[in-house]
Amino acid sequence: MSSYRSSPREFPAVSHLALHIIQTLCKINFMKPKNPKTPPADPPPRKKRGALMVYEKLRDDIQWMRIAPGSALDEVALAQAYEVSRTPIREALLLLVNEGFVQFLQNRTTIVAPLSMHNQNAFLDTFILLSRGLIRATTMHGPVDRDALAPYLDDYSEGLAENDVERAFRAQLGLFRHLTELAKNRFLAKYFLEAQDASVRMKLLYFFPHLSADDIATARIKLEAVIDAVAAGDPEAGDRAVSDVILFETQVIQRGIEPRFGHQMTLESPGTGGTS
Repeated sequence: MSSYRSSPREFPAVSHLALHIIQTLCKINFMKPKNPKTPPADPPPRKKRGALMVYEKLRDDIQWMRIAPGSALDEVALAQAYEVSRTPIREALLLLVNEGFVQFLQNRTTIVAPLSMHNQNAFLDTFILLSRGLIRATTMHGPVDRDALAPYLDDYSEGLAENDVERAFRAQLGLFRHLTELAKNRFLAKYFLEAQDASVRMKLLYFFPHLSADDIATARIKLEAVIDAVAAGDPEAGDRAVSDVILFETQVIQRGIEPRFGHQMTLESPGTGGTS
């Protein structure tokens, strides 16, 4: 039985050009991998919208003093600024009222909560106790890799040296926020972070602006002592170190609000001596 070979002449309806295209497509198909493993594309990050978006942005602006304490908040203007209706604005303001960042007045005016020194001693007592508890809870889990904590100290130091207050402060806040994760106590983390957030405006106004060159060096040393204690898993050293940090900050704040020169000025009229 003779073998049969097809040729273009046996298919007169198929042109040479069509055969060339078919052969090319076959080669391309043969060269493709049988089981291509293309990693699935990551879905685009979902943008926060509505009340949650307004809440986070407005809270950040209030906390970092981009909106001054006591400033009026107009719902219509906020709705235009954030390109939302007034309903998400109202919901965000209610959340901020609950956290103490916003106040509703009796005349239906909404304002940023004024920064008051009222009950600051009680707040600082609470903040110190929560901070000590946080450090003890963290160190009780054992030593921590210091390399994971060092970048916070570097950012803090460089921010202070460059007078970049927000960078330095965010580094300090980030360090303690990281420690709340290491402490593995969600109740302690909740109340510590709430107290820490309540301290931001006070420190922006009364701590960082009054740091001298010596204070900057001291602030770095004291924060480094906290990191060293946590890295070593030493609860006693951590207790002392974090207490020293807050007491040092309190001293700077007190120095910043005390009179500078008024008590040293002479207000008496100079004597007018003369002869008769």
